[in-house]
Amino acid sequence: MRFVYLLPFIAVTLFLVSCKDEDSVSDGLLSVRDSHNFTYSVSPAQVGDSVEITFDLENGADCGQVLIQVSGPDGNGWGGASQHVTPDSGLATLLFVPNAPGEYRVRGKYTRTGNPNNCDFESTGWIESADLLLVEGDTTDEDTTGMDGDTTGMDGDTTDMDSTCETSFTGEVITCDSVREVVFTYTADQDIEHLKIKGGLTNGTEEDAVVTVEGADLDVTQKTPGNSSNRVITIEGSIEACTTVTITITWTSTNDDPVITGSWSASGGYDVDGLECE
Repeated sequence: MRFVYLLPFIAVTLFLVSCKDEDSVSDGLLSVRDSHNFTYSVSPAQVGDSVEITFDLENGADCGQVLIQVSGPDGNGWGGASQHVTPDSGLATLLFVPNAPGEYRVRGKYTRTGNPNNCDFESTGWIESADLLLVEGDTTDEDTTGMDGDTTGMDGDTTDMDSTCETSFTGEVITCDSVREVVFTYTADQDIEHLKIKGGLTNGTEEDAVVTVEGADLDVTQKTPGNSSNRVITIEGSIEACTTVTITITWTSTNDDPVITGSWSASGGYDVDGLECE
């Protein structure tokens, strides 16, 4: 009789163990590391070699914006290289010339931009290569990082060997319906102790916007000026050289005007005019 009473307990225990094993498998499937999305023209490479990094979005996109980043030689940070690229048939490339041996991490993400009617591919989060870019040889004192296409970090400045990018500030419209979304992207070419990015949303904003910041730990404040239905948003904090900050803003609006944001500004005298739905 005692054995009969134990049967339900044993069954429950086996069920819990089974669920735990199944959850472990599911967690593995949620990994954002994928070696199939990235290929290197050579690996291991030598210091000073030109390495073409190809990021396959697997969506055939020829619009929107891809951001590819390379870590430092120790695998930390993302100061090795950083570049925005317009994909071609779903492929984006970055030409990287390492100046130090090490094991470099590589990651990329795709952001759909512009009018959804003209570019309807789905944006992604960060996808990191499961394969490290291996570099051998001796450290060089030369600035050996180069990019093809829209080149960044090619001004020959060798005073900061970790800074291989240039400052940029851009804004893109993602959706233009009553529920709207815009993305601002800021990249710094040097450490900034007090970064300030500020701008507004036009009249007709119903509630405070949802502001998501990726790439750095920054403070976000939001206020409504006077008795208007506008919003003024300020993002502040410190970032390291070659850090790319992505700011995604989502809100609902009753305004039918094609211009959906005010002008935005960022440290260093960079400005983005009001974003407009096409």
